[in-house]
Amino acid sequence: MNPCPQQRPGQQQGSVLLVTMVFLLLFAIVATAVFRGSQTSVLAVGNMQWRTEAINATNEVVANILSDYDGFIHPALTKGMSGPGAPNGVFSSDVNGDGKTDINVNVDGVKCHYEAEVKPEDLDPDRPEDVVCMNSANMAATTFCSEVQFAIELTATDPVSEANVQIEQGVGVRVTGVDVCK
Repeated sequence: MNPCPQQRPGQQQGSVLLVTMVFLLLFAIVATAVFRGSQTSVLAVGNMQWRTEAINATNEVVANILSDYDGFIHPALTKGMSGPGAPNGVFSSDVNGDGKTDINVNVDGVKCHYEAEVKPEDLDPDRPEDVVCMNSANMAATTFCSEVQFAIELTATDPVSEANVQIEQGVGVRVTGVDVCK
């Protein structure tokens, strides 16, 4: 007796073929899911990079315009924050150092949030901005100086990726004069 019966070629059932096709289909579904998941991760990382570059560009513009008291802070304080001479306009930022503009940063406006008169007891002779206030105090109750806090509103746009970031940066400045936030 033969334990394995012999089958003729015409009598095969095709179960091996069916099982193989099911496993191939399952592997294809898993491979597609993994590919889509990795593609989504790459897009998310790219979006985070573009957003970070836009934020860095706005920080660069804020640093540049705040370092220029006569060109930015003084006109912003004396010309009503949005009048002629105030720091509105578009600045260019070269993120990758190739000499071409990568991100445009628009300074939308400047708003004065807070103003407080500086008292003589708050002055520090080691701070250059306090020396002018000390000269104006003459040991009186007032110094004719103010601590002004204002906000710079910026919008950064990357024309290639269409990333768009709106930032509001607060700045505090000690100035001579009072009632500058009118």
